[in-house]
Amino acid sequence: MIPSLTVLLNLSNNALSGSIPTQIGKLNSLSAIDLSTNKLSGEIPDSLSSCVQLNFLNFQGNLLHGQVPKGFSSLRGLEKLDLSDNNLAGPIPEFLQRFELLIYLNLSFNNLSGPVPNAWIFHNATVLLLPGNSMLCGGPPSLQLPSCPYIGSNKAAQHRRRLILFCMVGTLIFFMFSLTGCYLMNTRIKPNNVLDQGVGFHQEMHERISYAEIDAATESFSLTNLIGSGSFGNVYIGTLNLDESLCTVAIKVLNLGKRGANRSFLRECEALRKIRHRKLVKVITVCSSLDRNGDEFKALVLEFISNGNLDEWLHPNSMTNSRNFRRLSLMERLCIALDVAEALEYLHHQIEPSIVHCDIKPCNILLDDDFVAHITDFGLAKIMHTDECMHNGGGTESSSLVIKGTIGYVAPEYGSGSETSTDGDVYSYGVLLLEIFTGMRPTDNFMDDVTSLVDYVRMTYPDKLLDILDDSAIYRGDRQCIIDIFLYPMFKLGLACCEDSPRHRMQMNDIVNELNTIKKACAAHMAVHEFRATA
Repeated sequence: MIPSLTVLLNLSNNALSGSIPTQIGKLNSLSAIDLSTNKLSGEIPDSLSSCVQLNFLNFQGNLLHGQVPKGFSSLRGLEKLDLSDNNLAGPIPEFLQRFELLIYLNLSFNNLSGPVPNAWIFHNATVLLLPGNSMLCGGPPSLQLPSCPYIGSNKAAQHRRRLILFCMVGTLIFFMFSLTGCYLMNTRIKPNNVLDQGVGFHQEMHERISYAEIDAATESFSLTNLIGSGSFGNVYIGTLNLDESLCTVAIKVLNLGKRGANRSFLRECEALRKIRHRKLVKVITVCSSLDRNGDEFKALVLEFISNGNLDEWLHPNSMTNSRNFRRLSLMERLCIALDVAEALEYLHHQIEPSIVHCDIKPCNILLDDDFVAHITDFGLAKIMHTDECMHNGGGTESSSLVIKGTIGYVAPEYGSGSETSTDGDVYSYGVLLLEIFTGMRPTDNFMDDVTSLVDYVRMTYPDKLLDILDDSAIYRGDRQCIIDIFLYPMFKLGLACCEDSPRHRMQMNDIVNELNTIKKACAAHMAVHEFRATA
């Protein structure tokens, strides 16, 4: 027997399965329902429309399908509605824009379709989240959704349907012939590097984990487990039971009290689920739940990279940690620079749509035990639309006045409002390259009339390169040979990446080729030097 009088129903973070019982509509005194992070399936019962006193409804992270019930139009007192991470389909109900008390609406990562009205208005709304619904179109420019196709008449609509049907049949025939050919040739199709864009983290190798598991893994977020902090939260080391074995992981906990943190979490999830590259930090799973106080909690569980970040190695100090840092050789620095360039080449040129990282800097470069570099922190990343992937040199104006990135690494065109582009990443990479080999931060104090690391290197290039080389950099061999085959081309490459005009900068695929050429020349020189030393 379900009681007839209650206020709060909270069964979140369990393993509940099956459909939501229709009898829930008899709890007409409910003010809050939280069934998030379970395994509930079926459709949302229309009987919930009887709970007219609801102001909080959270079904996030289940397996619900069907449409948002039309009966929800009676729930005019809703202040927060979260139906994200389900399999809901159909259009966004228009009655939601008439909910005057609604301040948070999250419909992200479903299968919703159709237009979002440009005049979408929530009287007191502060958050509207719609990412992960690939069939939505239109809406305000801030949502960055594709334009809706215009159909001028019924005849045009019928023609479009016939064209779609023809394409589907042709695609099916082509697919069948392809399968037959693959079977006859007895070959394997290699898996794509890019994850299926329609697959959420909860459908991948590991299921999403609960707040309780995160709390236990970090020993209640103990400071002894804190290994880093960033703009939107802290990173802890922890141990989780994954695939019936204990694994050491890095857990990025979002500070949702900070403006933009929730958007950063969604942006990082959206970017990371599209990519897979051995020099990009791998995301294992996510946690989106409520903490012990009933507040919203979000965290990313990432692979643990054991050797710290590049900033610690370039600028070690007694406050960093107890790790014994040693000096990096020129060849080690070159290999780290090549690893970062290969990861950026993948993001810019090898996936569709391309991704701009927007925050390349030493503390976002992690090093493993073999000193292989891995790019992390996609909280500012932007997934480029097809029309933005063209090399436009940053000539279009941005609708946002917020500059993405970190002072000293941000491309100069961003300061004048230019649109985010892969050219901006190239500039940041160029500054990183100069920092790796000079050992100087771009925000350091330079001599009179020199205000940036780029200008400092330009002033000494090409005659005084040994004077600006990091004193801790280890190298062997003839000094002049080191300058000719290493320092001269390396600093030339860094300056080419930092051209003021985006159109004059190199692209990441050309940068990778140039670095490989420098690496081969250095390896040959080192081999000759070793041979002479032992002769």
